Amino acid sequence: MGGVDHKAIWAGHRVIIHLDMDAFFAAVEQMINPELRGRPVIVGGTPDSRGVVSTCSYEARNYGVHSAMPMKRAYELCPDAVFIDTSGGKYSFMSVEVVNILKQFTPYVESVSIDEAFMDISGVWKRYGSPKKTAESIKEKIKEKLCLTASVGIAPNRLVAKMASGSNKPDGLVIIQPHEVQQFLWVQPVEHLWGVGPKSTEALNKQGIKTIGELAKAPESKLRKMFGVLGPGLIKMARGEGVEDVRESHIDYDAKSMGHEHTFHRDTDDEDRVTGLLLYLCDKVSRRLRCSGCEARTVTLKVRKSNFKLLTRAMTLKNYIDDERAIFINAKKLLLKNRFLDRPIRLIGVSVSNLRKKESLYYDDLLERSNSENRRKELDKLLDRLRDRHGEESIFFAGTRLNRFDYP
Repeated sequence: MGGVDHKAIWAGHRVIIHLDMDAFFAAVEQMINPELRGRPVIVGGTPDSRGVVSTCSYEARNYGVHSAMPMKRAYELCPDAVFIDTSGGKYSFMSVEVVNILKQFTPYVESVSIDEAFMDISGVWKRYGSPKKTAESIKEKIKEKLCLTASVGIAPNRLVAKMASGSNKPDGLVIIQPHEVQQFLWVQPVEHLWGVGPKSTEALNKQGIKTIGELAKAPESKLRKMFGVLGPGLIKMARGEGVEDVRESHIDYDAKSMGHEHTFHRDTDDEDRVTGLLLYLCDKVSRRLRCSGCEARTVTLKVRKSNFKLLTRAMTLKNYIDDERAIFINAKKLLLKNRFLDRPIRLIGVSVSNLRKKESLYYDDLLERSNSENRRKELDKLLDRLRDRHGEESIFFAGTRLNRFDYP
């Protein structure tokens, strides 16, 4: 009995993937802090803030919480959730990591947001045996390296691929072969069509158009009267006609800087508290540097004072660094030299820039690295291995008064 002839099925058609990371911001927080796994997590701010939910974990969605919901309403629905302020740096970093994985499979990767991308695997799926096996390999690679899940849709164009990826979340994989497009689309409510919002849905429903199939069969003149020049385009979309091209990204995905920041619950000028938090941030920045295989020469400190005035100071070093000790020493110098603690502060952040990719051993490393520096490098490797296995928050420095650092 012969197998499925995928080549015949897809003959004359592109094989387009839409990959959508599942509850991305919340999933990143759960990856960083394993104690959050299995708990409702809401990202967007504190319950008493005026903001809205950026995203939430599937555990929180079970309570009726969803994106764009006011934070106060989210708290009413799920008061036991963990509420987290958004921090774009770590999400952007993980987004770049996802794209780097996708580019291992095909150069035709087009990011359309921080948590979703299109891929054209028309020329590569045979290498893996089938489009399905290709998508499974992509999902497995993301889960293995980043401990995150993604939902994938495969179809002959972008429109249908995107709708497919959203039809079976989380961690789904839906394949719509060319001959299945109408069958997949036409039974769905018209509001499921990409680009049809609440107002358009209401207008269509008033005309008796409630499914995508009914929209596909509607007279073009009727849709043109309702939506102008956009009307015929809606009919084409309802028939499953969409753009096939995936533009190869020529963006340089190498980060130009890496940083972390923290807003204090209450403004503070307590030096021990501020420097302890600063060490924690420097540790997180150094971890990102090593994970990306980079090192930096410029350290920047950002402080927002209690009067909301934002101040930044930076210093460029003689040598490249990638460890928390060096980042912290220079960030602390900037903090004290510029007398940032003369007035209480509400936010502090540290970042590094002027980056280069780190080779296994530079010539100047051989000349200048001391035995103590080698020991610190070995300790950093040990900490990285522990975090890889048990999560980002599994181990961290308890404070700044550590013999190992010999702080000035």
